[in-house]
Amino acid sequence: MFREKMGNEYLVVQDGTSEGTQIKYRKGEYWYKKDRRGREGLAEYLVSGLLAYSDLKEDEYAVYESGYINDSPGCRSKNFLKDGEELVTFYRLYYNEFGKDLSKILAVIERMEERIEFVVQFIWQMCGLDVTDYLKKIFTLDMITLNEDRHLNNLAVLFSGNKASPAPIFDNGISLLTANQSVNWYFPIEENVKRVVARPFSGSHEKMFQYFGTGFHLDMDSARKWLEKEEISKEREVLLFQLERYLFLDLKETSKLLSSR
Repeated sequence: MFREKMGNEYLVVQDGTSEGTQIKYRKGEYWYKKDRRGREGLAEYLVSGLLAYSDLKEDEYAVYESGYINDSPGCRSKNFLKDGEELVTFYRLYYNEFGKDLSKILAVIERMEERIEFVVQFIWQMCGLDVTDYLKKIFTLDMITLNEDRHLNNLAVLFSGNKASPAPIFDNGISLLTANQSVNWYFPIEENVKRVVARPFSGSHEKMFQYFGTGFHLDMDSARKWLEKEEISKEREVLLFQLERYLFLDLKETSKLLSSR
């Protein structure tokens, strides 16, 4: 856990997004952000910690630490951009090309499948990049962690000159029920999970997962052992509950299926 003092000279204001203005800090090789709506820093830490027990490569996701920024809780992550690379979100890519809000375009497309196809085709036309596998991994993660904030500025492409590649998975803080104002903790987790609304193509994580299929698998035993050693929190308990729901994503079970063929 880190503790960092930050002056205004480190402030970075990111505006013109679908989510409004967001204040972050950039100091040295790290990006910092304070908790705003819940315990987002803890959620970021737990979600990226979980991915350490997946079969994703280390450069496919940002790693977050929880800590304190000017004595306020939050998190930090290392800058994952290499020299000469630029990150452009799906929202920004569409806005730069057409001057329109992509989320509003998607809102008038009736079927989830058509919304997904519209975005995948747009990215292909603009970048020559098929983001299907990238989205498959993201929506597998979002289903497990109940991410309610996968808006179009949390999906992005990296540009290095004329070459485009998917960005690492980042910004997972509104997960694990941490900022859901409709949650009632007098109810069991099973009931509160039903209050979650997904984004950006459907309000259902399961429907997006079913469309794309499985993006990665987890070493469930090791992940549970790690979580059980973490400080007790509602976010930790939600993640343990979710792992039990999606045991079919266990690496061991997948290996058994493959070996039996």
